[in-house]
Amino acid sequence: MFIPTFISNAAFESARVRPRLFFYNGKVETTPYSIGGYREPTGFVSTIYDEGEFPYVDHFSTGSQASGTYNRFPDAGSDSTLFFNENPAYGTTPTGSLYTEYWDKYISLLYNPKTRLIECAGVIPFATYIDLELNDIIFFRGNHYHLRALNQYNLKTGECQMQLLGPIISDSLDNQQY
Repeated sequence: MFIPTFISNAAFESARVRPRLFFYNGKVETTPYSIGGYREPTGFVSTIYDEGEFPYVDHFSTGSQASGTYNRFPDAGSDSTLFFNENPAYGTTPTGSLYTEYWDKYISLLYNPKTRLIECAGVIPFATYIDLELNDIIFFRGNHYHLRALNQYNLKTGECQMQLLGPIISDSLDNQQY
């Protein structure tokens, strides 16, 4: 992927700019505006534009599908690419964000006083090891835990060091096979 470089200062040093993701929300009609400038022989000149449209890109989608109507600007149910939402240029601030969608349960589990991090050793067959993922639920000594880390796996014996995080997040056993 090509990431463009831009001039960052008067010495023409380059600056790398990381790509950003936005929602393309169609075109929005402009309000009347003027562009002015100074020309040497005639002085200040202003041109007024009263029509036009511009592409509307934002961190928020253009609203949720509510009762068969599609909103033109972001509303409370819009999708967001931000971790903590800011006020949008148009519409209302969405209630959800990347943090609430993907990280809220995990962070609240980490800082819950009842949460325990258990470091233990185990023997896991290789066929099971290659199918394990970090969002799997592990049944250990009569309780369910989230698999947080799996380290020092020995391919010959299957011995490993595990970190388990528990108790499990509520509703995480839905559609989960263990």
